[in-house]
Amino acid sequence: MVRVDILIQPSQDCSQTEKAIRVASKIANVPVQVNKTSKFAEYAHCAINPSQTPIIIISGHVEFAGRTPEVDIVAKKLVEYNRQSNPNF
Repeated sequence: MVRVDILIQPSQDCSQTEKAIRVASKIANVPVQVNKTSKFAEYAHCAINPSQTPIIIISGHVEFAGRTPEVDIVAKKLVEYNRQSNPNF
């Protein structure tokens, strides 16, 4: 399972971003755990700029910031991270 964190501003809606991640998960056949938060302090180690939301962090790595990426690009990233965590995949 690949962990995906979505960081958003408190008043921001991330339903489109979450939907893109879930669709990409199904396309790539990679299970994901999606966490949504607006607590940027927890991610200070990532050196992120809160004005660039939504921010998508996959397995602890900032992959996308400031936009919802295309589903096929997210699917490729999920496969990549799944292979890293499961070399026999």
